[in-house]
Amino acid sequence: MVQDVLADDVQVVEVHDLHAWEITSGQPALSAHVLVVPGGDCHHVRRVLQGVLREEHRISHATLQVDHLGEDQDTGLLQITTPETAQADHARREDSHGPVHYPASHPH
Repeated sequence: MVQDVLADDVQVVEVHDLHAWEITSGQPALSAHVLVVPGGDCHHVRRVLQGVLREEHRISHATLQVDHLGEDQDTGLLQITTPETAQADHARREDSHGPVHYPASHPH
């Protein structure tokens, strides 16, 4: 599955808010939020993942928002819920963005 291919990169910590659709018949598109390891090369990861999507899945129209894990936590820029209402950061992302995809084997 495409989410597993994206999450399989060594620098990727998780993939969430993934959407795939067809712009028109035979022209697929994809968008996703990708979190990479702190200090990872976001630009390199984006280029690699876009190449994989193009070569392995024939998706040439891909918009990937690539950030470092934890980058927004201290700034308050991305607050889906307040700390008082969120059980954990993972639970917050799971509830707000749908499934979260991690590297490693898991059921679908």
